[in-house]
Amino acid sequence: MIKVSCTNCRHFLAKPYEAPHTGCWHPDNMASSQKDGYLDQQQLPGDHRTINLRGDCASFEAKPKKLTLWERFLRMGA
Repeated sequence: MIKVSCTNCRHFLAKPYEAPHTGCWHPDNMASSQKDGYLDQQQLPGDHRTINLRGDCASFEAKPKKLTLWERFLRMGA
């Protein structure tokens, strides 16, 4: 069994300046979610410490690889 870290997950969002908005943003793990875009401030992410307590989060997805500078230039031109 592989241990996973929340900081390497695509659903983890760390906002230290907004305390209630740091956590797991996976739709199944969120404490409260809203469908409407104008209610984004009312959404509460799940507590990533309790979800991934043993390091075996079921909803873990790796973050996408960052593009190199050259790849970003090629995408702008296409």
